[in-house]
Amino acid sequence: MPSAEVQTDDPDRGKVIGGLQGCGMGRPLTTRQSFGLAKAVEAELRAVGTPERAVKEKAYLKSALDFAGASLPAIRGCATQIRRDHPDLSGSDVLALADELWASPLHERRLVAVVLLELFAAQLVPADLDHLERLVRESHTWALVDGLAGDVAASITAAYPGDPTVDAVVRRWAGDGDFWVRRSALLAHLKTLGRRGSFEGWTRFCEIADAMLDEREFFVRKAIGWVLREASKSHPDLVAAWLQPRTDRVSGVTIREAVRYLSETDRASLIAAYRVR
Repeated sequence: MPSAEVQTDDPDRGKVIGGLQGCGMGRPLTTRQSFGLAKAVEAELRAVGTPERAVKEKAYLKSALDFAGASLPAIRGCATQIRRDHPDLSGSDVLALADELWASPLHERRLVAVVLLELFAAQLVPADLDHLERLVRESHTWALVDGLAGDVAASITAAYPGDPTVDAVVRRWAGDGDFWVRRSALLAHLKTLGRRGSFEGWTRFCEIADAMLDEREFFVRKAIGWVLREASKSHPDLVAAWLQPRTDRVSGVTIREAVRYLSETDRASLIAAYRVR
């Protein structure tokens, strides 16, 4: 499968990923098929990667994983090609393939798994949140967690806003000892509380965010502000009202994100209250 960035004269390049047959809806992937497709993805990533990018990305993310040095467009290209060739994969097929991709300690291969789950998020259901939780726990970096939580889990939350399983899982994540899981509980609200969202889950988000306000972990503080920022695009008054009595507890990282789209008056008032606490 040629990537979006790299051209090749090899007529056999690009055929391996599209060569998986018989993967329609109702016909689950075999373990052998998933393994073969994952290996084809890895071969493509290594072929288009560069040693220089591999060293740079590994250092930037401070990751213990291996890196092929493939670009983000190439990574997305692999996932998009799978979706194009096999549009009818079921949720169980996609999760199985994501697991196979994830089994390698290659960062880009795991990122293909995340993007693939994003592309097939409509096939996933609340019960699949437990599956995503395992991947979050094994991620150890925002570069994987944010797609799993802010896109995949958030898509499930948006599709099943009143589902008791969603509510129970998100609340459980919020109290977890792993800060990446707690960050995921917050980011799972990004789609419902965003500009085009239904705003379902605002009360739950407020409750779990309030419980995390005193945390010192940067990635939790940043996530609270991120979700508030997105919520303020459609409901700025609610965001300002939530922040106002909490300016003595909120972190600078959180409030700088949260007030970005508020009115100039509310923004100035909240920042001033934060600075004099």
